[in-house]
Amino acid sequence: MGSDNFEWHWYSRLGMAWSVYGQNIQGTSLNLLGFGIGGRYEEGDYSEPTFVAHVVKGATPEDFYVKSEMTFAIWNQYGGPFMQPSSNGGQSITVQFNQAYIEAGNFLTPGLSVWGGARFFREQYAPIGDYFYLDDLSGQGGGLKYENLNLAILGYRAFGATLPAYNLDTNADGAVDVERFRTIFAGNYKFEFGGEAKHHVKVHGEAHVLQAAKRGEGIAVPENGKADFGGVIGAKLHLGLGQGNWSDTSVRFGTGIANGAAGGAKTYQTWGLPNDEGTYAGSFAIEAVEHVGFRIGDVAALEGLATFHYTKAAYEAEGAAAPLGPEKQMDFSVQANAAIFAHKNFHPVIEASFQGRKDGEADLGTAVKVSVVPTLVPTGELSTGARPHFKLIYTAAFYNDAAREQALSPYLQRTGAGSNVGHYIGARTDWYF
Repeated sequence: MGSDNFEWHWYSRLGMAWSVYGQNIQGTSLNLLGFGIGGRYEEGDYSEPTFVAHVVKGATPEDFYVKSEMTFAIWNQYGGPFMQPSSNGGQSITVQFNQAYIEAGNFLTPGLSVWGGARFFREQYAPIGDYFYLDDLSGQGGGLKYENLNLAILGYRAFGATLPAYNLDTNADGAVDVERFRTIFAGNYKFEFGGEAKHHVKVHGEAHVLQAAKRGEGIAVPENGKADFGGVIGAKLHLGLGQGNWSDTSVRFGTGIANGAAGGAKTYQTWGLPNDEGTYAGSFAIEAVEHVGFRIGDVAALEGLATFHYTKAAYEAEGAAAPLGPEKQMDFSVQANAAIFAHKNFHPVIEASFQGRKDGEADLGTAVKVSVVPTLVPTGELSTGARPHFKLIYTAAFYNDAAREQALSPYLQRTGAGSNVGHYIGARTDWYF
C-alpha cells in the first residue's frame, strides 16, 4: 500500500488460546525447541509494520534509485494478548527496530546496489516452521549486491545469559571486565541453471572475528580475553519441479565461535563453553534442512520440512572444571502440512510432526504433534499465501517420558510435567500486505 514514493507493509498475527488444564498458555509453544520448528500455530501475538520511502525513483527497474526502509517489531514480552489490561497497561509491550537502512541501486553500473544500516540479511525461509536457515545474518552493518553476488560486513554484541560464552570476558568474581564486538564477513553466490526449470545452487560463507581484549596500562585483562575466530560454509540446492512444485536442500557447517546451530540458532549465537585455553577452537555445528512444496491443482497444497542440528562444544566434559552445560546437543524435526482447498473461502489445514531433542547425555526427548486448523480466507485466493486468515486451532502433542520429565517444551514448563499429552485450543487471525 502507498503512493508512488511511499509504501506501507504490515505483517501481524493476533489471537487467543485456552488450556484444558486451566493455565494461561497464550503464545506457549508445544514444540521441543520452543518456537516454530515442528509447527507454528501456538505462536504468540506479534506485529511488524514496514515503511519504505523512495527517495529517488527511476522510471524503469534499470534506472538509478535510492530508498530507505524501516521495519518495527512489536510484541508482548511476557506473553499474553496485546490489548490492555492484559499487556499491563502497555508497559509489557516491546517495540524495536528490525530494519533501518538506506540503499542505492543501479549505482555506478546496472545491477549494483549498496546499503548501510540495520537490515534483514537472509533469504531461505520455511513458512510452516517460521524458520530462516542457512544464511540468516540479519543485523547491522553494510553490504553490496551485484546480480547474484551478495556481500556484507556485520557487527554483533551479546546480551543476557549468553554473555559469558559469547563475547564478554569476566573476572574470577564474575564482574564484567571487557566487552568485545564480533565482526562477520559474509558472502554468497547463486549459480542458476536449467533454463525454464529455474534451478540454482547457492553457496554461502562466513568469517567471524573476535579481537583480543586490550586495556590501558595498569588495568588487568582476563585470561580468557584472547582473540577468537570462526568459519561457516554451506550450500543450498533449489530444484524447480514444475507446476508449482519445488525442493530446497541445504547443509551448513560452522566452526569455532561460529558454532551456532542448536535448536535452529544463528551462527553468531555461540553455543557451549570455551576450552581450557579460553577459546572455541575445536567446536563445530551442523545444520541440515530439506524443504519441499507440492501443488495438487486446485485441490490442495502440500509443504514438508525436515531439520537436523548437531553441535559440539569446545570443551571436553571430563576435563572441564564444573561445566555449566552439556558438551553436545542434537535435535531434529520432520513436519508435513496439507492445506485443502475445500471452498474458495474455506481452506482447512492438517499438520503433523515428529520431533526429537537430546541435550548432552540426557535421554532423547520426543514428541508427536498434530494440528487441525479450519481456516477462512475472505479473498477466495487458492493459495497458502492468501491473507487475511481467520483460524480455529486445535493441537495435540504426545511426549515421551524423557521430554516430559525434562520439561523440554515451553508448554510443559508452563503446565507442569504431570501428563505426557498436551492440548492447545486457540483462535487467531493473521495478515500481511
